[in-house]
Amino acid sequence: MIWVPWIWIHLIPTGDFIMRIKDSFTDEEWRGLVRLPYALSMAIVMAAPSLLGTFSESMALVTEPARLAASSSSDLVGILSAEVQSRGRELIDEQKELFKMDQDGYRSRTIEAGRSAAAALSKVSATEAAAYKEWVLGIGEKVAEAAKEQGVAVSEPERALLNEFSSALGMST
Repeated sequence: MIWVPWIWIHLIPTGDFIMRIKDSFTDEEWRGLVRLPYALSMAIVMAAPSLLGTFSESMALVTEPARLAASSSSDLVGILSAEVQSRGRELIDEQKELFKMDQDGYRSRTIEAGRSAAAALSKVSATEAAAYKEWVLGIGEKVAEAAKEQGVAVSEPERALLNEFSSALGMST
């Protein structure tokens, strides 16, 4: 933001600015960063599935990426969130198909995607990398908290997955 007497002017990222951030990554790395919020969310939903829980968690899966991005001051998170929002249905459907094709391997592939994201994030500042990691993990937390399973806000299988994913991102648990 820029301070001009009596008003704040928000600088809106231009196409050039967005491309400079995207150009820090290969196409494959960028796709992985875009897909990861929904991959983790889907893994959380499937960690302790219940009929009512799946509905509540699915609603959080749709709403939380944008909500949490709005409170982030990260340019990377803002740009990725915009892409995630614009492609939401496509990204969710893609994760559903991946889960259907290999239910047993979905969790491990999601953890590996977290490791790949952490490696790709070495190309941006530590602040931007940390903001992205916190954003994705925050989405996972909110999805897990969206419904009680086994009488608790975050079930043991969900907590275990979140801890494993946090480690994959290189964050302390």
